[in-house]
Amino acid sequence: MSTVPSPIPAPPAAGPLVLPDQAPPLAQVEQLVHASARIHGHLCPGQVIGVRMSILGLGLLGFGCPLGMPEIKHIVGFVEIERCLADAVAVATGLRFGRGSLRLVNQGLLAATFLDTVSGRAVRLVSREQPRQTALEMYPNESNPHTAQVLAYRVMPDAALFDAQWVRVPLAPDQMPGVRPPKVPCMGCGVLIRSGQVHRVDGRDLCALCAGKAYFLPVTPPQ
Repeated sequence: MSTVPSPIPAPPAAGPLVLPDQAPPLAQVEQLVHASARIHGHLCPGQVIGVRMSILGLGLLGFGCPLGMPEIKHIVGFVEIERCLADAVAVATGLRFGRGSLRLVNQGLLAATFLDTVSGRAVRLVSREQPRQTALEMYPNESNPHTAQVLAYRVMPDAALFDAQWVRVPLAPDQMPGVRPPKVPCMGCGVLIRSGQVHRVDGRDLCALCAGKAYFLPVTPPQ
């Protein structure tokens, strides 16, 4: 299923990429889309976009999709939305949030970046809006726009679906895949802080809760 294309050299300066005016093999797309839909719980256009984005992004770096060994150990993906696309990228690539190789930078965009930590090369892809209308024109007899999009996005050329550019993603040494920063005891409550998520406040190492940056608010227990 996974083919390994030749990587496209990154230019010295960031800029738009000229993408292939063709789609990847349909069998590869459908197999990954079906696998993604099983994990996600339903099939939707965002799943297809995430799969196509994964195949293209890894391909531009010279890797197959899904990733194999040993390259899966040094590729990091960044998804910019927490919806369907994120699940599709995880399933298609093999990258995982729990391993630190897939990360959410929630900007509400149908976009993803793939970073090769060995070479430092990274490519960012953004889903274009025009294909939504193009899909309806390709399948005019489909009454459900989502169905038309699912069908069309499987076969539309990469150049029609995405905009892409080479980018630089600076990662600190403790953010690299597989690196585990030392556990630090919170000087407020004593809990061990993991994954480098220490908040330095007035010279004290604090967890998010003690630093006033928790995502929740404590409440009085119900009677």
